[in-house]
Amino acid sequence: MSATLVLSSAREPGLWPGRAALLCACCALPLLVFGGSVTTLGAGMAVDGWLVAEGHFLLFFPVDKWFRDTATFVEHTHRLFGVLVGLCALAGFVFAWLQDARRGARLSALAALLAVCLQGALGGLRVLENEPRLAFLHGALAQLVFALLCANAVLFSRGWRAEPGATTEARGERRALARAAMTALVVTYAQVVLGAWYRHGLRPEPVQQSTLRFLLHGLGALLVIAVLAALMRRAAQLRSAQSELPGGLERALRCLPVLLLVQLVLGGLAWAGFQPGASGPAEWGLSVAHVLGGALLFADLGVIALWSQRLAGAVELPNTRRAARGGAS
Repeated sequence: MSATLVLSSAREPGLWPGRAALLCACCALPLLVFGGSVTTLGAGMAVDGWLVAEGHFLLFFPVDKWFRDTATFVEHTHRLFGVLVGLCALAGFVFAWLQDARRGARLSALAALLAVCLQGALGGLRVLENEPRLAFLHGALAQLVFALLCANAVLFSRGWRAEPGATTEARGERRALARAAMTALVVTYAQVVLGAWYRHGLRPEPVQQSTLRFLLHGLGALLVIAVLAALMRRAAQLRSAQSELPGGLERALRCLPVLLLVQLVLGGLAWAGFQPGASGPAEWGLSVAHVLGGALLFADLGVIALWSQRLAGAVELPNTRRAARGGAS
């Protein structure tokens, strides 16, 4: 009977860890939108101070100051969403510890919480030190943290728990897909960093290296297209070698070319709409949409990499060792 209870707890964790993980990832979307707006508008120093902002605790910042101008509204709203994401990550970790016996799930929830805390601390230090290099680092890490939150939500999803473990069927194709997915993930993140480097050199005025940064970002886009095409080819080879792929992986693969196309179009429009000096509504909207599109593309690749690693046998969900020990007792 004890073995049955252990197996049941390993296979059927509570619903709240998954709900909190999904909510955390969803709340990170407006956080990215306002974070991209801060960079586009050059509003990083619109509010003096961090946890204590202009003499007020962050959560009690007066409404009249909050809406005094666009820059202050964008910056303070960005901070408030950061607090919300942090609370969701904390709740996800607590729920995972209380309701999910899987060691990997608990570690994933902890990693998500630590990543959110690190990102928040970088944002605070950027303001306190008025350091543009920290602003660039904060922006470059934002999409990495978002991808981690999305992967964490997948790990707690019902589809992930219901999918059987890795098999010996089409082992070579599975491993090839896993390698292609990891390569695409690394190359795409390098492109994300180049994009952040370029964007942070545009305001308040373009730096001398802005043309070089743009060219490197453009070359990075060509490389991303190449590695994503290789990834899709590997996925097609795996489909032909076995009857079907997991539903979560299939959905992520179907989204990939659409997200890539949208991102390329948004990038071209954002570049064409850039004007030195003040940022207009069109540039603001296009550049923020480009940032959000990049985050969604990178997060989708993270999900593909996670699923492909599981297919290759590198990621195993159930606590089989713990369940076996429970059965032996």
